[in-house]
Amino acid sequence: MSLFPLSLLESSQVLPHPPKPMNASLSSDARGKRIHIDADQINNLPDDVLVKILSTLTTEDAIKTGVLSKRWKSLWKQVPYIHLDMLVDLTKDEPLDEEAVTKVINNHDGHLEACSINHYAQLCKDPNNVLKTWIQLLVQEKETKALSLSNCHGDSTRSNQLLLSQDMFSHPKLEILFLYRYDFKTAEAFNNCHNLKILKLETIDAEVDVFNQVLASCPSLKVLVLDDVMWLNRNACLKIDNKKLKLLHVSSNYVDCIEVSAPRLRIFSSYCLRLGVESTVATNSPKFLLNNGEIDFKRFNMHYNISNQAKEKESIGHEFVVSRAANYLKRIRTLVVFVDVTNSKEVELLRQLLSAWDRTLIELHILFLGDYLSKEEGESSTQNKMWEEGKVFPNAEFRVESVWLYNFCPWNKAQFALASRFITQGTVTKKMSIMTSLVPANKKLGTEAVPAADMLDKEAAVAKLMKLPKGNESLLIRSF
Repeated sequence: MSLFPLSLLESSQVLPHPPKPMNASLSSDARGKRIHIDADQINNLPDDVLVKILSTLTTEDAIKTGVLSKRWKSLWKQVPYIHLDMLVDLTKDEPLDEEAVTKVINNHDGHLEACSINHYAQLCKDPNNVLKTWIQLLVQEKETKALSLSNCHGDSTRSNQLLLSQDMFSHPKLEILFLYRYDFKTAEAFNNCHNLKILKLETIDAEVDVFNQVLASCPSLKVLVLDDVMWLNRNACLKIDNKKLKLLHVSSNYVDCIEVSAPRLRIFSSYCLRLGVESTVATNSPKFLLNNGEIDFKRFNMHYNISNQAKEKESIGHEFVVSRAANYLKRIRTLVVFVDVTNSKEVELLRQLLSAWDRTLIELHILFLGDYLSKEEGESSTQNKMWEEGKVFPNAEFRVESVWLYNFCPWNKAQFALASRFITQGTVTKKMSIMTSLVPANKKLGTEAVPAADMLDKEAAVAKLMKLPKGNESLLIRSF
């Protein structure tokens, strides 16, 4: 399944000025040079190209292009993504009313790839009926694939309650659903939701039994995000049992018990889990650092087994993590990854993951998997090209305060190259800690045996890296 609609769900594009008339002939390129735009050339473009152009605008501005000509009047109705905000006209002291939102949805032609609506319950006469109307139109009639509904001014009153009919979200075309700031009284709207692949519930209040019913009704989920959720009966246990789940995130102010049964889980993260004295967070998945089956939430926000992800054809969990629209990494501060850096696909996934961060990471723990040495000669040339200057993490803006390297072998060219990049490019700002692997003395590198003393000496690896020029002079490199 393509995640392209995801990038439009939480679009923050803002074009404050209405489009210029079609006779406007001057514009500027990214370098500030003035370029000529021929209105006739634009009008000669086929409809599908013009629709792609309109897809880059906000929905409000796309609709405004209808004044340009008769042909343009209906073009916006073919744009597969719409974003509506009830306060979009607040500068005119006239908020966008519910009837206007309904009219835009009704006037759109064909099926929608994605739709996001920021609504304000206090501006609606009957918030629940309005939501029912919108959901009915978008899910049942427009067959929207990705839907995001945000109650932006929830005030802990009945205006927050999401009271919907049974099976409201069970249309087979609906695959992605984001809901923000609602109270769930029942799980009826999620009945028979075998269609949902991605579910994000943010700032949702409900009884834990309601959450459990929602999750049990969505057996096809591959991505589940429960962000800042609150269940009212704290002594109950949240149960997540899903054979297809690839990514799971749980964030809550207080948790007594979470049980996870997800054998295909690849990415697990949490934030701000305040566990009680008798609390337990257990999983049957062997993919992560566990302590008697319990995940250490208190130290690490996120665990990602890149090696297992790289073996799969589908990358839905990874795409969700690195998507700017999903805003997944906004509060992740500590990260554990399992990776074989002699594998080019795994290196690319690691690069994409680290490049997605827009702020400094506090801790990065890398557990090296695979052979302790570089691959044999047949694959060494590919590795060398992969790790040439500028080919991996080029001009990286990613920064992390402290890095831990586990099972590090300085004779593994790929591992040493990654550590070198982190040091010389200034990626690590404070400390790099290295735990070398204990390699049997009789193992060989190429045709030459490595002395046992060198193979077992952690200080030798540290000394080798310390000789490199540092991007941050104050960087501390140590073994542990």
